[in-house]
Amino acid sequence: MAALFLLALLLLSAGFAKIMAMCVNWICAQRLAKRYVMADKSLNLLLITVYPLALLYGLGWRGPHLLTGGTIQQIPAPWWIPILLGSLGLLLLIGATIRYWAYSPPLCELSVSSQVSDFRVDSAKAPWRETLVGTRGRLRRVALLPGNEQFTLDVSTKTYRLPAMASHWNGLSIVHLSDFHFYGGVTRRYFEMVCEHAAALQPDLFVFSGDLLDDQALLEWLPSTLGRLSAPLGQYFVLGNHDWYLDPAATRREFRRLGWTDLASQFVSISPPNSLDDSPILLCGDETPWMGHHPDLSPAPASGLRILVSHTPDNLPWARANGIHLMLAGHTHGGQIRLPILGPVYSPSRFGCRFSAGVFWLDPTLMYVSRGVSGKEPIRYNCRPELTKLVLMSDGSHG
Repeated sequence: MAALFLLALLLLSAGFAKIMAMCVNWICAQRLAKRYVMADKSLNLLLITVYPLALLYGLGWRGPHLLTGGTIQQIPAPWWIPILLGSLGLLLLIGATIRYWAYSPPLCELSVSSQVSDFRVDSAKAPWRETLVGTRGRLRRVALLPGNEQFTLDVSTKTYRLPAMASHWNGLSIVHLSDFHFYGGVTRRYFEMVCEHAAALQPDLFVFSGDLLDDQALLEWLPSTLGRLSAPLGQYFVLGNHDWYLDPAATRREFRRLGWTDLASQFVSISPPNSLDDSPILLCGDETPWMGHHPDLSPAPASGLRILVSHTPDNLPWARANGIHLMLAGHTHGGQIRLPILGPVYSPSRFGCRFSAGVFWLDPTLMYVSRGVSGKEPIRYNCRPELTKLVLMSDGSHG
């Protein structure tokens, strides 16, 4: 019975950890100063650690007895609350796991091709540890953990059919980059190699969906990374919450100096080259809840393809309400660590892990959430960083 009691304790602890993770995910989706977010994470970690010890203390070794001849009246009243929380969390964890395994791409996904670029091999000209891993002590140790996938980039091309796509835009390609997090755990060379791969995809336009920096001094890395990219229809960006923690005005100026268009809280119209057609693409940006406001689309034409670049997938309800056909987001990093069977646990969104990464169709919006290129903590397990080229086909095409 003692073993059964310990198993019950383990399951309740897992359920309580799920509740705490949901709290962290919700807090990280709010417009809160960095110190409050970090304090919440620390408190949650403390509570997760203390929970099983507190139950052991509260129930003592009466626990096994309660599983046999005991009665529920023998459980001290104050301990019903953590037991019920753990039980509720366990049910939520089971539901999230079922949803994770039941996920399938939407029917509008026509094709996917992908290859993994292992930068540890691509950097063979010099020892990869010196080439790719930064010098910050704690972060360096994290980056060098066995099995860490931080330096294995998933480069993919994915084709989607969009009903609102005009035929003259058929085959439009967008390279979506997100979440670089310049901080020093990963060197500039890593990001330069990512951008070299991005340039090789030769899209019609580039989009960056935020979180460039975790150290403002490393803005000097921008010219040799994203600053080297150009596309026929331009390069567009929004900033993220980590950029908001620092000096977003300075970051915007440097992006603009390098030829990137700032989409924050506004929209631009892109006309097809060599065409007199009056169906331009509407490209808009959203940095809420951290900066600015939702773009005002009232002056925009009602017809034509609408694309939203948002740092977080949490702006999906607004996108659907405003007729957005394609939404590109990041922020969640795919969870960074996907546990066996359970999948991601931490995803900084008010939707939790539901939209942690991948493509989702919620009429009329197709949303693509990137796992991003890096993170402040350079760690990836079962969740490689990604670089994605999206190819868009019209409804009448056969691509």
